[in-house]
Amino acid sequence: MKILNIGVLAHVDAGKTTLTEQLLYRAGIIEQPGSVDHGNTTTDSLEIERKRGITVKSAAVSFSLDDLKVNLIDTPGHADFISEVEHSLTVLDGVILVISAVEGVQSQTKVLMQTLKEQRIPTILFMNKMDRMGANYQKTRDMIQNNLVEEICELNEVMYEGTSTVKIKRKDPKKAGWIETLALNNETLLYEFANDLSIPDEQLFNGLHEQVKNGVVYPLFAGSAAKGVGIDHLLSSLSDFFPVCYSSQKNERPLAGIVFKIIKHPNGTREAFVRLFEGQLRIRDEVQVITQNGQYSQLKIKQLQCLKNGKQIQTAAIEAGDIGVLTGSELKVGDVIGTNSDQVNIFTFHRPPIQVQINTAKAEDSIILHQALTDLTTEDPFLQYVYHRETKENMIHVFGKVQQEILTEMIQQQYGIDVIFSAPKVICIEKPLSTGNAAEYKVKDGNPFWATVGFRVEPGEEGSGLQYRLEVELGSLPLSFQKAIKETVEEVLKEGLYGWNVTDIIVTLTHSGYESACSTAKDFRSLVPLVLMNALHKAGTNVYEPVNSIQLTLPESSLSKVLSRLSVLKGTYQDPQFQKEIVYINGTIPVRHSDLLELDFHSLTSGEGTISIKPGGYKKVDQTIPKNKRSQPNPLNRGEYFLHLNKIV
Repeated sequence: MKILNIGVLAHVDAGKTTLTEQLLYRAGIIEQPGSVDHGNTTTDSLEIERKRGITVKSAAVSFSLDDLKVNLIDTPGHADFISEVEHSLTVLDGVILVISAVEGVQSQTKVLMQTLKEQRIPTILFMNKMDRMGANYQKTRDMIQNNLVEEICELNEVMYEGTSTVKIKRKDPKKAGWIETLALNNETLLYEFANDLSIPDEQLFNGLHEQVKNGVVYPLFAGSAAKGVGIDHLLSSLSDFFPVCYSSQKNERPLAGIVFKIIKHPNGTREAFVRLFEGQLRIRDEVQVITQNGQYSQLKIKQLQCLKNGKQIQTAAIEAGDIGVLTGSELKVGDVIGTNSDQVNIFTFHRPPIQVQINTAKAEDSIILHQALTDLTTEDPFLQYVYHRETKENMIHVFGKVQQEILTEMIQQQYGIDVIFSAPKVICIEKPLSTGNAAEYKVKDGNPFWATVGFRVEPGEEGSGLQYRLEVELGSLPLSFQKAIKETVEEVLKEGLYGWNVTDIIVTLTHSGYESACSTAKDFRSLVPLVLMNALHKAGTNVYEPVNSIQLTLPESSLSKVLSRLSVLKGTYQDPQFQKEIVYINGTIPVRHSDLLELDFHSLTSGEGTISIKPGGYKKVDQTIPKNKRSQPNPLNRGEYFLHLNKIV
C-alpha cells in the first residue's frame, strides 16, 4: 500500500478548512464541499468550530487518489493552538500552507513557516482567494519571498485575478526561473546553468521534486478553494512533492508508532489515534507502550479501526505508514506504541504559561465541572488541570484568551453548565541552585513519626523535569511505603521555596527505615514534606518566568520606537536584519508583557509591521522574585505544619 499523511496549515481565515473541503470533494469523499460560513464543514465537527469558523482540534480524514491513500489532518490555525500544530507536524509527511492572496503574509503564517523550516517538513505553498476582490498575486508572491522563504518555485500563472472568472494555468519552469533556485542545492544544475547549457524541463521537475521532499525548496501554487480553481493540479502533485510511504517495505520491521490525538465521546468511549511508522498493528496483539515519562506497560489490542474514504471502519490490521484508531484504551497523547525507533518523532509539550481559576456559576454544578475538566484534559495535553483538595479550587493552565473562551463554550455546550474565570496569572517555575541534604530518623529529635527518611536534591539537566532515584535498597521498605514516599515527593515539589513548581531536579532517597509493628504509609506521607523541603532549602532555588519568542517585521522608520518599547517591556532582541527598508527582529519577551507589546505594536509601526509570537521557554528572574500563594502550609514552618496535620488550622 502507498500511504501519505499530510496536514493543512494557515493563519486564521486564510481558507485552510475550505481547501480541505475541496480536497475531499475532488477526491469523491463528500457530495459537495461544505462552507465555513454555513457551518457545514466535514473536519470542523465541534459545534463551537462551526459557530466561530475556526478549527479548534485536529481532525483526521482519509481519501484515495488512484492507488495512493492520503490521510489528511486539518489543524488549528489560531496562535493559541500553535503547540497542537507543532505536535501534529511530527506525524506528517508533508504540509500544505495556505496563504491568502488578499491579506497576504500574516503573523501566524510566519510562525508556521518558521516551524516548518526548522523541522524540514516538505511544504507546498497554496495562494488562496484568487477570486476575491483585492487579490494580488504578484504582491503576495513578493511578500512570501521577502517575509517567509526565498526558495520558491512558481507552478501557476493567474489570469483575471480578483474576479469570479479567475483562471489558473501551469507556468513554464524556465520562464518561472526555477533553475536559479534549484541550482543552489544541485551541483549538476549549477554547472549547466553557469555554462548556459540546455536543461530539459523533465530535469527541472525531477530536481524540484527532490528538493521539496528534502525541505529546502517550496513550490507555490495558486487558486481559489471556494471556487475549486487550481485544486486538481494541487491534488495531482501531492505524491510528487511529498515522500510516500510504501508499506511493504516497512511492514516487517519492529512495531513503532505514536499516539497523536485522543477523543472522548459523550458515552465515555475513548479513541486514540496512532501514526504507525514501522511494523504492523493487529487485532489481539499485545504491544509495548512507552509513556512520556518513560514508564513501560503492555496493551492488548481489542478494537482497531482504520480511516477509509472519509469514515472510520473496523479492521484486522494497520500497515506501516498508516493511521489507526484504538478504542477503549487508556493511552495518552505522546505515548509510543512498540519501540522508540528513530523513525518516531518524539514531541514534548510546551507548558501553558497562564493560570486561571475556574468555577461554576452555580455551586451545585461543581462535580460536573470537575468531570468536564478531567475529560477535556484527557483529550488535550496542552490544557493542564489541577484540583486543590484543601482549597477546593479548580486551576487550569492555558496559552491565551482564545483558548480560555473556547473552553468556556465547550463546557457549556457539552456539559450544559456555565463557568466563571478569575483574572489570569503568569506561572513561573523553580529550579534547584545547588545540592542539599536532609534526613530525619523515626521518633527522634523532634520527629514524631514512625518513619526514617533522607533526601539529596540536586540540579537536573535542562528539560529533565523531576527524576526520582533510590540510594537505598528497594527491599528496605515495603512497596506501599516506597509508593507513599514517591507520590509525596511529587506532590511537595508542586510548591517550592517561592511557591512555584520545582522542575529539572534530581531527588534521591538516601535514608529509609520503619518499625514493622507501628509504621504506616501515613507516617511517611507526613514526614517527607519536612525532610524534602529542608533539603531544598539548603540547596536553594532560582525562579524562572515564561517568555515568548517574537519575530518582528517593521519599516526602518519605526525601528527606534519599537526597540525602545521592547526594552521597557524587559524584552531582548538579536541584531536587526535590514532588507529593502524593512527590518527583521528576532527576540524574546516575558509572557506577562506580551499582550502589551501586541497592543502597542500596530501604532508603533503605523500599521505596517507584523508580529508573531510563540512559546519560548523560561528565563531566570534576576530582580524582584515573584512568589506564588501556597495552597498548603509550608513544611519549613514546622509549627504551622504540625497544626495543619492535627487539623487545628
